[in-house]
Amino acid sequence: MNNEVHTNRLESEIAGWNSKEDRLKKLFKSSSSLENSLLKEKLRFYESILLKYKNTNQLDERTALQIIRNERNTLIKKIYPDRFRQYFYKLLSKFVVERINAQKESREELKSNQLLADNLERAGFKDAYNKVDRYMRLGQDKFTVPISYYLNEHDQMNHSLHFIKNEQGHYDFKGFNSNLHHQNANNENRQYYFNVDEVKAFNSEQAYELLSGRAVLTAGTWKQLDFNQKGVDSNYQLKEFHESYGFNIEKSVSELFLKTSDQSEINSLIDSLKEGRREAVTLTKEGKECKVYIEANPQNKCLNIYNENLRKVTIESLFRVKRDVPLKLQSSLKSQDNKVKSKCRKI
Repeated sequence: MNNEVHTNRLESEIAGWNSKEDRLKKLFKSSSSLENSLLKEKLRFYESILLKYKNTNQLDERTALQIIRNERNTLIKKIYPDRFRQYFYKLLSKFVVERINAQKESREELKSNQLLADNLERAGFKDAYNKVDRYMRLGQDKFTVPISYYLNEHDQMNHSLHFIKNEQGHYDFKGFNSNLHHQNANNENRQYYFNVDEVKAFNSEQAYELLSGRAVLTAGTWKQLDFNQKGVDSNYQLKEFHESYGFNIEKSVSELFLKTSDQSEINSLIDSLKEGRREAVTLTKEGKECKVYIEANPQNKCLNIYNENLRKVTIESLFRVKRDVPLKLQSSLKSQDNKVKSKCRKI
């Protein structure tokens, strides 16, 4: 399939020139200078094709370029019958072509490196560019750059950034593999490979959230790793919950008894939850405050709530009246307490 695409690419350019040549012949068929002008224009076209595709690795294109190279030499002899002029043209052409080629290569390299830097920044690896640049200077066809750091005393993230040299001799960022090592009793490890398409949707921070089991909202769809299923590539399957699934995070947050009523703070909280983060909030009800952690749970269309010990709880359990003492006794004790306070005030 790739060979077909590349062959069609070169064939398309040649077909375009042939069509242009036919139109010019019909348009200027009575011109005496037409043939010589067309030959010179055709020579320039051949030179540009040879320059443009000189680094191709495709066999069909290399064969086509050899034919064009022979045709170019035939044209030079036809346009410049004198051998000295042929030699002068080739010498001048080589000098000009090399200069143009050097300038073009420099521009393309700068453009390619900037694109690579932008892709790395978007993926959350902005600080890795200098390290990547050192690898690029080695000129290998492909290479992998390791990135490792701790997020807290228990969680360590290890990334492997993958790069491959393209046909133009520049490097493309092909994706990254992320491994989350959680230092608990089981020393749990989870990993996932984000391919070139997924790199556009997820960054390194979101990779951590996904590997931690949380859901991330991207392009209007909630996505979450399924740790019970793997595909043929040994990657965890991605569960998707589209807008039509019915999870409304704004509504879920509004149903919490948040202490804050500042809408900008609430909006920031919602945005953070959409990124897959677990956020600390304070809930208040009937004068009682509770500090908890919350995270999005699109599959169950709700928010997961954890206490300060990161144990899953419910709103009801947080604000439930304790049953250790019977309600009537609680009321009696409260009445007695009020009487004591009343006497104290009189004294």
